[in-house]
Amino acid sequence: MIDHETTPSTISTMQKPIKFIDLCSGIGGFRIALKNIPNIEATCVLSADIKQDAIDTYNINFHETHKSTDIYSLDVQDIEPFDLLCAGFPCQPFSSAGQKRGFSDARGGMIFKIIDICQHHKPNYVVLENVYNLIALENGQCIERIKSLFEEIGYHVSYKKFNSCDFGCAQSRERVYIVCVLDSESPVDLDAVKTTPPVNLETIIDHTDETSDIDSSFSNRLLTLHKERPIFGCKIGDKRGGSNNIHSWDLDYNGVISKEEKELMKQIMLHRRQKHWAEKKKIVWMDGMPLTTEEISTFYQHPESKPRQLQSMLDTLVDKGYLRLEKPKDLVDGKREYKESAEEGYNICKGKLSFPISKVLDPTTISPTLTATDSHKLAVIVNDRVVRHLNVGEMKKICGFPETFIVPKHVNYSDLFGNMATPPVLEAIFRVLFD
Repeated sequence: MIDHETTPSTISTMQKPIKFIDLCSGIGGFRIALKNIPNIEATCVLSADIKQDAIDTYNINFHETHKSTDIYSLDVQDIEPFDLLCAGFPCQPFSSAGQKRGFSDARGGMIFKIIDICQHHKPNYVVLENVYNLIALENGQCIERIKSLFEEIGYHVSYKKFNSCDFGCAQSRERVYIVCVLDSESPVDLDAVKTTPPVNLETIIDHTDETSDIDSSFSNRLLTLHKERPIFGCKIGDKRGGSNNIHSWDLDYNGVISKEEKELMKQIMLHRRQKHWAEKKKIVWMDGMPLTTEEISTFYQHPESKPRQLQSMLDTLVDKGYLRLEKPKDLVDGKREYKESAEEGYNICKGKLSFPISKVLDPTTISPTLTATDSHKLAVIVNDRVVRHLNVGEMKKICGFPETFIVPKHVNYSDLFGNMATPPVLEAIFRVLFD
């Protein structure tokens, strides 16, 4: 016997129809989240993003034919009336990883375009996503200015920082979410957003995938070191010290060097950051200054205490590409320029992006924030014998996208998932908004 109260057609009529626009849409994080809200029937009337890879991915998943679109080029009067505006507007102007120029950056001005659209169309709801640094930028003035702009055109505004790892994603991704409502007596209570149990990377790593495009010589060196000591969670780069860092000399990356030469590298790496060198060189301090042989001799003593032994080691380390000779840089009109009158010194050659990977992920924890610039440098060790980058399926799961989500072969998927908005977090917010 059919229960007529729960038939699909009846459920459909109970849903509230919602028209929405998806600005700076990326690969569709907002849209995926909206599809999972049971009590609304969401119809997208406009999608727009400037990145071709994002548009290609969006189109194939939502069966549409959008072209790359500059949001600034949209005529507000040409937009079909809608109820909800979604936007993961550009984060670079506000990001701690960028220049943090805020509204002075042309991309930071995107919020004003969004305000113009809202002022003209007066949608009932606005949901925005951006980097968590937006809350702290300019001592909170940026986020408060955005709040005031929406309040001036009649909206109640609430905002809160959420981390994707609290919503079933194996990724630490803190973002600020701004929710604006028009026909309401009060702002949306974002404290009511429900979190979900955490998961770790072990649950998403595909152990059947042992394909790798990482240089086998480099991989073998990592695996050899991994047998000597666990390297899960370790960063790979020569700019920082500590047991959680793997350096090029730890791997004999540029050739085998002695224990004493490795100790010398460690000492140079640590001491080149000290601020008294900047005073001595009469430059503005920077994180990692070249040091002369004389300066190095003040903190490093060769066991035989012979100056020529120190110079010999320095020459070897330069020949093998672990150190380079260069002049210190000073800050001139906001830019770093070599100080030609200064004496040359020895500096570390490699940063984290000089290697095929920047970090070996720990399967018992979660991934760091995926970014467009270096998420392609994250790696996993599979079955203790293969070092490889995260594959597409793992990226999808880390970001909370469904397994059915299609990623075209021609796109830079690391860039796309580094810029996406996390569907599970948005879904939790939408459930409160449309409850």
